[in-house]
Amino acid sequence: MRKNHAHAGNEPKSKSVVKTIINPSIVAWLCIGIYIAAIGFSGFRLYIDVKERRNVAEQEFFNLVNISTSEGAQGFMTEVFKEKILDALGTSKTLQGAILSAEPAGNYTFERFKGETVNWSGDVPHFKAQFGISKKPFIESVQIANMRNVYISAVYNMIDYNRILTILKYTLFVITATFGIACLTLILQFFPAQTAYPPMVKSSSKTKPSAPYVPQEPEESPVKDKPSAPEDPFFSSGPTAPPPSAEEVQGLLGKHLGEESATRDRLASELHRCAFFEQDMVFMIMALESTQPDTVYPLITDEAVRFFILPDLIFEKNPWGIALILPDVNLDQGLAKSGEFHQQVLDKHPEFSQDHGNLYIGMSSRAGRFITAERLMLEASQALEKAREDASAPIVAFKSDPEKYRAFMASQNTKQP
Repeated sequence: MRKNHAHAGNEPKSKSVVKTIINPSIVAWLCIGIYIAAIGFSGFRLYIDVKERRNVAEQEFFNLVNISTSEGAQGFMTEVFKEKILDALGTSKTLQGAILSAEPAGNYTFERFKGETVNWSGDVPHFKAQFGISKKPFIESVQIANMRNVYISAVYNMIDYNRILTILKYTLFVITATFGIACLTLILQFFPAQTAYPPMVKSSSKTKPSAPYVPQEPEESPVKDKPSAPEDPFFSSGPTAPPPSAEEVQGLLGKHLGEESATRDRLASELHRCAFFEQDMVFMIMALESTQPDTVYPLITDEAVRFFILPDLIFEKNPWGIALILPDVNLDQGLAKSGEFHQQVLDKHPEFSQDHGNLYIGMSSRAGRFITAERLMLEASQALEKAREDASAPIVAFKSDPEKYRAFMASQNTKQP
């Protein structure tokens, strides 16, 4: 009688009793520690940023005081004086508004954005109470010849929203990754670790190994009229899907564009971000004029999406137009990009672009200005109208004069009693 003996030292554990090496308790405590550390670090960074921002605001305020003193000696409340104060506010990173009190000459206000920082109670100005704006303003006397009791006060923005957003993004990323690890650990508890191979049993040296078992293939029962498999590997017995209609294609292309109503808010957000990082930005409007705009417009939108590759920065502009936001691009670069795109459209689709008059482009840029979204959209629209007036020059850029713009803002932001 033949026997098989298993060697105890060579017999692995059965896969039904092998347990996972991951301890869920350790993972749970590790995740909790990471959560607490991430939240605590974020709070600490926010606290440090607020303190650093106050120090920056204090330095910028005393710089404003020095400018007021030096320019006041040349002429109090002249156009040059006003322009210097507004320029100091505009270039500062924190200051939002200032009030200059000069008895008995009166009170004067200066704001980064008109109407957002200062209110008037009769002839007396005061700062608005707003979230994120310092409750206690800086105040300092200004020494001006032949004048007494001249004081300047200013408030600043305590919160850097872009910085907060960056910190919160990193915190959310760490928390999400940790949560993923916790979920993976929980799932692994339902799938115990298994050996790669089934248990092996070795035969005793005193016995002959049994002959290997060779399974016999069962006889195949005959099947009548059995169709042969097609030789074409791409053969498909299912029905062929019909090609998409023109309306479906236009709908798919339209999904690449944002709604026109969202253009202003996104432009304002990008202006704020570019101003913080001291970057330029171009806002561009394209207008199509064609005898068959419903056929041509999807082609233009598809070309624009493929050429500019700006997710969430391309919007519809009715009728038959496109609005684009190009961050970190100056006016010369915007002109070069738009000219290259215009030529590409002409070369690729000669069937509907017989001349340069079919597609008009107008644009304007931030150009280092603290400008509103409405103003930038107005300038681009004016440039587009100029392009439409002359078909030989279908691309027009609105070039601003920084000196005239600052003078204009000074006249808008200064109010005398």
